[in-house]
Amino acid sequence: MISILIPIYNGIEFIDQAISSVFSQSYQHWEIIIGINGHEENSEVYKNTKRFEGDKIKILDLYTIHNKSDALNKMLEYTTYEWIALLDVDDIWKSDKLKKQIPFTNDYQIVGTKCKYFGDKGNIPKIPVGDLKNFNFKEYNPIINSSCLVKKELCWWDSTSPAEDYDLWLRLREKQHRFYNVPEVLVLHRIHKKSYFNSTHKNHISIHNT
Repeated sequence: MISILIPIYNGIEFIDQAISSVFSQSYQHWEIIIGINGHEENSEVYKNTKRFEGDKIKILDLYTIHNKSDALNKMLEYTTYEWIALLDVDDIWKSDKLKKQIPFTNDYQIVGTKCKYFGDKGNIPKIPVGDLKNFNFKEYNPIINSSCLVKKELCWWDSTSPAEDYDLWLRLREKQHRFYNVPEVLVLHRIHKKSYFNSTHKNHISIHNT
């Protein structure tokens, strides 16, 4: 079973699509934890998100937290299951995303997939696929954030790092945990004016035009 973390600061206008893509999964043994951070208590963003709350979705008003790393670490405290999936609110999963990753969780502690950019850009980032044991993680980040499954016991995000996901993968790599990327596009990563792609440097070194 899988606990899905959706931290929200920007991008609330895309939440319906993100959550719909989770409900469309062929693998249905999951819960969603949504954490609203960087806004005042009981903000409009929080109120807008509360409408999704139910048996499988928890909504957290993290109004005292002002960065993604601390939000993720706090959200982790509310999770039930041993595997964690990350989903940025502006991204979308294809319907077999979780189902196609699950078989690899027996042998690997971090399982990602390929993705495709959409929105302001429509390219496929070039990332290594299969077993990543021979990939040099210091070249660039080989794991798409919204694609990953990671063992809960390995999760801790460092708020002092400007790239909290990449920092986590580097630390886990140093400890010789096993990584795998499913060689199929199972995540759609939205590029827009407020997205991380346009606010700082992405860690992928090349893209394919499609």
